Amino acid sequence: MNRYENLESVNSLEIKAFQLDLEGWLKNELFTWEWWVLVAFFILPWILWAILADKTKLLESTLFGTLVIIATTFLDAAGLELEFWRYPVQLIPIAPKAIAFDMSMVPVAFMLLHQYFVNKKSFIIALLITSAIYAFIGEPLSNWLGLVQYDKWKYIYSFFYYVIIGLIIRWLIIKLIKLQNR
Repeated sequence: MNRYENLESVNSLEIKAFQLDLEGWLKNELFTWEWWVLVAFFILPWILWAILADKTKLLESTLFGTLVIIATTFLDAAGLELEFWRYPVQLIPIAPKAIAFDMSMVPVAFMLLHQYFVNKKSFIIALLITSAIYAFIGEPLSNWLGLVQYDKWKYIYSFFYYVIIGLIIRWLIIKLIKLQNR
């Protein structure tokens, strides 16, 4: 089988998988209480951000959040492919599967951390606390609620992931600001 035939076979299977996923979503997920929790997880952080965001730092904050969205969406896609976790319930049956977490819960929290904890020490402390809350309270709760199922993933990995991503993106944003102000 050449690469085009292989691509066609993969594409055909992806179409069938999407159709099966859509059917299951319409029959078993849409409008369930778990689905409504995901709706709240997607909408409420952005409402909170709209209330609490410092409008004078809108561009910086939005860039921070966008970079977090990219990182979390990439990790999520990789974790799904590597079968580290699964999502029994989806907000919408398209990628990313964890849109409420990847594009709302995590980035909004990180944007607010960046905005409110401006010096290095306070940011690191707040990041450690937030990472611990997300990894050791939020993720087990999401697992217990049936929003995610962890197969080959430990909560401690998430803790380190949140810390590393927060530190790297914070460092990058500070470097970009310094470059801009030269």
